[in-house]
Amino acid sequence: MNAARIIVLLAAALAAAAAAYFVYRSSSSEPVAAEPQVVQAATIDVLAARRDLPIGSRVQASDLYWQAWPQDALSPSQISRERQPDAAEAFAGSVVRSEIAEGESVTARNLLQAGEAGFMSAVLGPGMRATSVPITAETGAGGFILPGDRVDVIVSYEAEEEGNTRRRYFVAETVIENARVLAIDQSFGDDPDAEGVVVGETATLELTPEQSRAVVLAVARGEISLALRSLSDGEGGPRLVSAQPDPRRSTPEPEHLEPIHGDDQVVVYRYGQARVVSAGDN
Repeated sequence: MNAARIIVLLAAALAAAAAAYFVYRSSSSEPVAAEPQVVQAATIDVLAARRDLPIGSRVQASDLYWQAWPQDALSPSQISRERQPDAAEAFAGSVVRSEIAEGESVTARNLLQAGEAGFMSAVLGPGMRATSVPITAETGAGGFILPGDRVDVIVSYEAEEEGNTRRRYFVAETVIENARVLAIDQSFGDDPDAEGVVVGETATLELTPEQSRAVVLAVARGEISLALRSLSDGEGGPRLVSAQPDPRRSTPEPEHLEPIHGDDQVVVYRYGQARVVSAGDN
């Protein structure tokens, strides 16, 4: 075999070995994963609850915040910063109509603002009643009673003492203590421009059904005055102090007779006073 043929065979062997090596490397190498393409969806800020808001609770501006929301999923009922940038301040003081969970977007249907239908019933506590009484500047602490304050309800009227000598005198009785004022006329909350004074003709109080009946009777009996209580003396609910007497029992009880010292003498109880009389006395 000549030298040229040997060289050709060696070159062919080297080429085959190189080809086999490159085929092996290419088959054993792991495929390179393609980089995922992240597409950022367009968002818009919507009003949401910072904490759980139960039914009937008052909303403060700090209870609301702006939350990013997918723009494609925006509902017409949701409140966006683009359309209403001052929504948190605008809804401050409103009452929750339906429960809102923490992080849930807030809609106008969830909240009731002062003056809207159903606002007063949402403000009332369970089992309580809204009862209105007439007031003036003199009987309403000079206009310094505001919604949210606590007051005592006092009734004043003219009475007549029964007996041999009729005497007329004036009486002032506390009917309810520590009642919460819901509204003065149509004012449901403090007006920042009112400088702390609200003069009205009607005060609406939060009372129990029994207390409401007592106040209605007191209004019919005389003049109602509201005594403003201190902020440090406003704990607890309203207390019924003096219920008005049942008009069916307004007549004096019949005289009670008790025999003593024989059959010719009796003790007569008249208006709480005992007197011994003989059977022949008039």
